[in-house]
Amino acid sequence: MNSKMTVPLRSLLCIAAAACSANQPTPNTSAQGGVEAANLGPAPGSTLAGQASTASALIAAFDPHAGQLPEGLTTKDGFAYVGFAPLGEVAKVDLRTGTTKSFGEVPRPVRGKGFMTGLAFGADGSLYAALVSFDPTVQPGIYRIPATGGQGTLFAKHPKMVFPNGLAFDDAGALFVADSASGTVYKIGPSGVVTAWTSSPLLAGDSTACGGSGNPFPIGANGIVERDAAFFVTNTDQGSIVRVAILPDGTAGTPKIAVAPDCAELAGADGVAVDSRGRLVVAVNRQNKVVRLARSGAVEIVAEGEALDFPASVTIDDGTVIATNFALANASSGKLAKPGLLRIAENH
Repeated sequence: MNSKMTVPLRSLLCIAAAACSANQPTPNTSAQGGVEAANLGPAPGSTLAGQASTASALIAAFDPHAGQLPEGLTTKDGFAYVGFAPLGEVAKVDLRTGTTKSFGEVPRPVRGKGFMTGLAFGADGSLYAALVSFDPTVQPGIYRIPATGGQGTLFAKHPKMVFPNGLAFDDAGALFVADSASGTVYKIGPSGVVTAWTSSPLLAGDSTACGGSGNPFPIGANGIVERDAAFFVTNTDQGSIVRVAILPDGTAGTPKIAVAPDCAELAGADGVAVDSRGRLVVAVNRQNKVVRLARSGAVEIVAEGEALDFPASVTIDDGTVIATNFALANASSGKLAKPGLLRIAENH
């Protein structure tokens, strides 16, 4: 995740508390602390008003005043699992109807000092969630939510893993975590032991790069995905993508630039996925667009415009791109925010 604003953490968690002003509506919550079962958006196939293309369809809309700002995303068996970053809550969304209900939660971040980021299912059926926290009362790390949902418990932590973001499992069941603050990819074994797998200046953030992000802190390594025996990691500040080969013994090769810094196309690169043809699909949050990268590195815009509002995470489901509208910049600045879940047709 990334934002282009003066004090992003304070603004984000002000929204999380749903108490920035006395007249804000009360979040619609269930007994688990998440959203109640409801159809929060039109069925797939409808489009957002005013968007330029019919390729993007709104699956579900969320309430920014209640802190329902979706960052993390994963899909399974016809459902999307969406993480509301300020709340530490995960919602389960039916991809056919948009019906949304509570699934699980991690410790609620302290207002102004934390948020939930990446989500990924493990081979054990559990949902793993990354939690950023800068308050000692809430432990940052990776939390495990049971396959049936409910309260997540701390699975793995590391004193230097303070900003865990994108998550990806390998075929052996190890979890790889892109840490945005340290420019490091961590590897977590099935028992929860954390080791620094690779670290590089190529993975480090630089808040002055690409004209400046507006953040008071750097955000480097962010989204992560495996392809062709390597992990590809987005660098949000630098607008680049880094390739780290997985060597035969499981260790990391030397990080190398896969897509050179491109401020015009990739500044704000966030979540990343691999499409049906092996191409990288990237959410470029502060530019309100989703792009596709050919193996040659050529960039093609998949979607942009009014339908997108700070897209943070992408995944591929049944031949289409699914993306979260995090809506962070608009929600934090008091502008019209459109947090939601989108389907973007993969027509090339």
